[in-house]
Amino acid sequence: METCDGGELQHRLRLYQVFLKLYEHHRSLLDEILSLENSGSKTLSKVTLPYIQGVTTEQQVCLTTNLLQGKTQTLIQPQYIWSIGRDPRRVSIPVQDTRLSRCHAALRYIEHQGFHLIDLGSRNGSYVNGEPVRRSRLLADGDRIRLGSLTIVFFLSQAVKQLPPLSPEIVSLLEQSHSTLKVENPAVVDNFRLEVQSLNIDEDPTEGKLSNVNPLEDTSMFMRSNPFHQGNF
Repeated sequence: METCDGGELQHRLRLYQVFLKLYEHHRSLLDEILSLENSGSKTLSKVTLPYIQGVTTEQQVCLTTNLLQGKTQTLIQPQYIWSIGRDPRRVSIPVQDTRLSRCHAALRYIEHQGFHLIDLGSRNGSYVNGEPVRRSRLLADGDRIRLGSLTIVFFLSQAVKQLPPLSPEIVSLLEQSHSTLKVENPAVVDNFRLEVQSLNIDEDPTEGKLSNVNPLEDTSMFMRSNPFHQGNF
């Protein structure tokens, strides 16, 4: 019978505890993970994760989201209220989800408090981290919002940090990396172009076929004289 030491057992117990927390508090996230695992897809070329980021600075308050046709946009609203629903004529952020009400919910920023999620009497309800929103709920960074069948991750940005200049070593590495994209020896490329032209493979404009040449002989001559073949690079 296979056994494991104390360290391995503790590791498995911690994984089990993480699984239980996901199951109890973030069931929707666990369902998404299991659905990806069961899909059999080993590689994901592109995955769009719906999100809303509340941004507060000294100059303005705004939302950044990719809910509008999958394109990330910054939304500025003078009353600091952003409504979400199916009806594009009535809401700020229209989303075509059949389980959303026409005017489902709203995010509202209240000074000195933060961003609140408010349910507008929707049919299928609004949830934050799996808990139903009765009237309003103050949002925190990393909260998961569920409206209808739409799951959104909420991020909160309340500070701007000024970073110091890059060190000369990093700048030098960046310049070296950029230089590799340039041709280090243009003369080699010019010689290569001349050798190709010396093959004299002309195209007959009337027939659309190559003229009579000996491809084996021309290829042999090209390989003997090509600077790349001789190692002169």
